[in-house]
Amino acid sequence: MTTPIILDVDTVTADQHTKDRVVVVGSMNMDLTVRTARLPAPGETVIAHGMDRHPGGKGGNQAAAAALLGASAHLIAAVGDDPEGTFLKDSAASAGVGTKWISTVPETATGTALIAVDDKAENFIMVSPGANSQLTPEHVDESLRALRHAAVLSLSLEVPVGTVLAAAQLARMMGAKTLLNLSPYSPGAAKSIVPMTDVLVLNETEVLAAVGMMRLPEDRTWEVIGALLGELGAKNAVVTLGSAGAVVLEGLQIWPTVPQFIPAAKVTAADTTGCGDAFAGALAAELARGADLTPAAKVASQVAAYAATGLGAQSSYPSRRQLADWVTGTAASNIR
Repeated sequence: MTTPIILDVDTVTADQHTKDRVVVVGSMNMDLTVRTARLPAPGETVIAHGMDRHPGGKGGNQAAAAALLGASAHLIAAVGDDPEGTFLKDSAASAGVGTKWISTVPETATGTALIAVDDKAENFIMVSPGANSQLTPEHVDESLRALRHAAVLSLSLEVPVGTVLAAAQLARMMGAKTLLNLSPYSPGAAKSIVPMTDVLVLNETEVLAAVGMMRLPEDRTWEVIGALLGELGAKNAVVTLGSAGAVVLEGLQIWPTVPQFIPAAKVTAADTTGCGDAFAGALAAELARGADLTPAAKVASQVAAYAATGLGAQSSYPSRRQLADWVTGTAASNIR
């Protein structure tokens, strides 16, 4: 039996900020992070130090990234009836996220992510879904219909695939542009949801899994990848490549695509946790503002690079003013 959900629907009206409205359907997790000199091999024990609590989860992270950039961001999610759930809702609200459609699941723990970060800023993450697994299609349907208008719907896969599919279908009926971060990768989700979305966001590992390859092809790399993603049903895609930047692939139903390369800012990374979510949330915010995909991806790449310089996920995300000042300072230092 599905645990009943308490839905908090309040005073946001349907015609407020619809032009730049980003609605995120996704997870909220309490991130418990330790630092270690290196990540353990299978079966190995390493000594870690510190234990930090940060708000996280792909949905929460994306919504916070979008809101901090000035989007009217709303989060449809589920937390447990515990102190962690209250903490996550308060943290989302403090970032400017609309929290009226975050539900509380009775007698259920809030989602938790256990994260280890090494001296090279690489991470190792395990997620216990908790209340995220109780986010139902019915809750999403009720919430989206209450919001009524969204410029962009942002989705990821730390909540049930059926719920994500229901959100994509309803958003399509409502005329919203849909962005799917295909993470964590699921073959079933790729087959059923990708054709329903306008923009697909993947990292290198996820794109190889999606197209059934072990490594990137040596010849016409992105033209080949674009063609295969098009066969999967993707219309447009952005592939993030970490410190190597990103690749924008547009018009995938018309082969061959012409890849657009987005360089990454050169930074000294402190923690890469949540950088992919920062990218996706920023991309959604820029698309909601009316930007084309390639310019939006350039801003998203800057946001992800900024996030890598701080600790934690949401705690490292910039406001639009902070980003502008940082980009200006980075450009000036490169000139010198």
